[in-house]
Amino acid sequence: MSYRLTLFLLSLAALNPASAQEDPPPPPSGTAGVGGQNQPAQGPGQAFSDPSQLFSGRSGAFFGLGFTSISGEGLYATTTVNTDFNLGPVGLGLALPLNLLVWNNDKCCGDDPDLEGNHPHSREYKAYSGILRKRDWNQWQDYARLIRYVRYGHKRDPLYVLAGQMWGASIGHGTLLNRYSNSLSIDHPKFGLAVDLNSTFVGVETITDNVTAPTILGGRAYVRPFGETPVLRGLAFGASLISDRTAPRSLAYVTSADGTSTSLKQDTSTGSVIVDNYDAMFAAGVDVEYEVLRNSLIQLIPYVDGNRLLGAGNGLHVGVLTNLFLPVPIIAVDIQSRFEYRFMQPGYIPEYFDQTYDLGRIQYAINPNDGSKPVYLPKYAAAQMAKVAGGKPRKGYYGEVSFGFGGFVQVGGLYQDYEGDPNGASLGLFATLPKFELIKLSAYYLRKNMAGISDAFHIDERSLLAASAAYELFGPLYLRIDYKRQWQLRPGDSQIKAIDSVSAGLATFLPF
Repeated sequence: MSYRLTLFLLSLAALNPASAQEDPPPPPSGTAGVGGQNQPAQGPGQAFSDPSQLFSGRSGAFFGLGFTSISGEGLYATTTVNTDFNLGPVGLGLALPLNLLVWNNDKCCGDDPDLEGNHPHSREYKAYSGILRKRDWNQWQDYARLIRYVRYGHKRDPLYVLAGQMWGASIGHGTLLNRYSNSLSIDHPKFGLAVDLNSTFVGVETITDNVTAPTILGGRAYVRPFGETPVLRGLAFGASLISDRTAPRSLAYVTSADGTSTSLKQDTSTGSVIVDNYDAMFAAGVDVEYEVLRNSLIQLIPYVDGNRLLGAGNGLHVGVLTNLFLPVPIIAVDIQSRFEYRFMQPGYIPEYFDQTYDLGRIQYAINPNDGSKPVYLPKYAAAQMAKVAGGKPRKGYYGEVSFGFGGFVQVGGLYQDYEGDPNGASLGLFATLPKFELIKLSAYYLRKNMAGISDAFHIDERSLLAASAAYELFGPLYLRIDYKRQWQLRPGDSQIKAIDSVSAGLATFLPF
């Protein structure tokens, strides 16, 4: 597995402010925060945000200069310049991330100058003029790195627009597209777009993962036929359609000259997987909800979603969203939860477009029933294979809950599992201390399609782990540590592998 170690002398790494996320700020004390169809329901989603947002909600600039060691490449000098600007509903984040090759740790060419620049391990192959890392800037889409986000409004406002990086984008109740992230590939940044329109009677949610070369295109429309009519105001109906325009069916492989090994065929200059066969896939769903209660203490919304993965299976979700505010003495407690019962045909994968979908659409782990090592297939091919295999419909459960204590501490988690399914379990955990100035902490862990609770903490390509901590030294100066997992396909590898990125050092923030 590739390993990336960064020692920042003066940095704040690549931060994404909370204003750039899909979820709005937590509701003020005494207000409900789950929302109905006119305020797209998301449950406790805002708690599962990017841990690097330790300094969220502030306009200012971050500066960084340090050194990065990337396994298989060498030592880079790294610069980080991030700016964030917020004025009313408008937000803008810019960045200037540069990796400059200081030392190439893999000599390949000996005394033959003709090989220099043509061998994957040479300095000239890795970096422009032997200095600027090529994989950061070898596609015109890479220049999206310079604009981290442009935002207007928040997720539940009458008009919400977000362009740029996404960490936790969701549509509706999240049963088809939930907490999708378009920024987990180290070599392929994306510039996504989400646009929502919300009114008293109707509304629309839309999303694309990348406006320059879209893969995911999705939308959802809803109607509240009785508007704000008492008693009936909570009734809403919705319909969703989401597509992966180029969903891989099979991948291309290359066999070594001696025939003893195979590797994924790829464009070695960009690290892009070459797909042998692909086509568009579609997921569609309808939903209904009724807001039973909404007052200063509780909001309660039961809902039913019926979904179909075209060419695969159908799924039924019956759930309830709850937001409970307890004005207890000393510190108020806010509890947000989402619980579902699920009934699924073979071939149906709930939350098909999830946080790790950019990896799963190419490399989705299948745990065999005999307990042997996972087999990796494109996600849609895995769904079709399960449909062909047939069998009885599966029953399963999903639950997530977050606890907020006066806005100073927030903890929670999610878990799902399905009877008789060695691939159906997932676990997520988070904790954050967002408001303390002396010390700030935030961590997020997600383990997808694992083989039961015994497989919950095995760190591999199905694990997403991110954590950040900052300790105030004096003034605007902090001691800061960041950890994050991303993915990369290196030349000659048989599968996409995780990149562990760790940064540590001094951080500063200069407010506007």
